[in-house]
Amino acid sequence: MKSHHFSLLCAGLSSLAAGFDSASAAGVAVGSSALIGQLQYSDSFTIGAGATTPDRQAYAAQTFPLPAGVDAVENVHGNAAQAWGSGPFSIATDAANLPTGSAPYPGTSGAGSDTGFTQRGGGGDWSLPYGLSTEFIIQFDYVQQPDRVDVSIGSTGSDIFGAGNLSLFFRTTGNALPEVGIFNVGVGEFNTGLTAGIPAADQWNNYAIRVDIPGRAIEVFTNEVSRGMIDLATLNGGAYAPFLDNSFVGIGGAGNDRQWSDNIQVGLPVPEPGAALLAGLAGLGLLRRRRA
Repeated sequence: MKSHHFSLLCAGLSSLAAGFDSASAAGVAVGSSALIGQLQYSDSFTIGAGATTPDRQAYAAQTFPLPAGVDAVENVHGNAAQAWGSGPFSIATDAANLPTGSAPYPGTSGAGSDTGFTQRGGGGDWSLPYGLSTEFIIQFDYVQQPDRVDVSIGSTGSDIFGAGNLSLFFRTTGNALPEVGIFNVGVGEFNTGLTAGIPAADQWNNYAIRVDIPGRAIEVFTNEVSRGMIDLATLNGGAYAPFLDNSFVGIGGAGNDRQWSDNIQVGLPVPEPGAALLAGLAGLGLLRRRRA
């Protein structure tokens, strides 16, 4: 992200990214990301026989609140153990979930929703203490909400309204509100000018941001396609740059009475190829769609 040539290419390709939509995309299983080179935290929310711990093997789908042990993050990849807490959600499956009239379950994500995903009634946010790297990616599957899906970093957890927090909002194509908005409670929401490439709500999509704190930049992805780069040093007069903080990372959403998410992955970015290769890929129209 620090390469001048790479930044120019990404800025120039935001319009190319807008040409891709998410109509055929869904989930990205933990470990199969084309964006993350080294995982630091991940959770596929697998329950039942295939789960990695006895607590999740014995868990009955949709039990709420989560029993102790079930809330532990599935894989910490050698880092400190973490837990989601008992209150943010239950864990459901394709075969056992609770849709409503206004929030129909869209069916399988194709990336492990048959063995488990989070289920929440109403809007909300959840997060983990992080603090490991100053350049990192947060990636996850989510059923798009009529209002927004959000991903956050900041000094406090599980609350987009924390004074030191910074959030990116994802909305559907043609929404009256910004398709990709940036938010801090003290500054408000601002339109980044990027498009989300998400044609409709109530469908699984994959969302990611690549955070570069030293470079004061965030790259936005949906379904592993770059939607463009945000230069926080200049966006809205630099108003959001002070909130680049890696203490907590989290996700959430609002707009419906059911929230479903899966495959939360946090880690180090895949190293970028050289500038010459990037230029060649750009000429072929292949740049930044890095699904394996």
